[in-house]
Amino acid sequence: MDEAAAPSRRDYEAKIVARAWADEGFRARLKSDPRAAVAEETGITVPEPVQIEVLEETPDKAYLVIPTNRTEISDEELSLAGGYPDPCTCD
Repeated sequence: MDEAAAPSRRDYEAKIVARAWADEGFRARLKSDPRAAVAEETGITVPEPVQIEVLEETPDKAYLVIPTNRTEISDEELSLAGGYPDPCTCD
């Protein structure tokens, strides 16, 4: 019997973006209080040391995110962030 793989960070991000596109109120909450909006949509509590910055692209401006380089992250940074690649913990 195959078990479904646990959702990845990209899966959660896609879910949050889809909700923001469909729900203006959620989009406003995501921009004003991203920690609460992420918890609302995914059930994930992002640890306090992890900052969340929400940027909304426009027709004239796009963003490219450079993720943390997993090969260069120290053990101390890993323990502070709760692991990588997902700096989130599920309740």
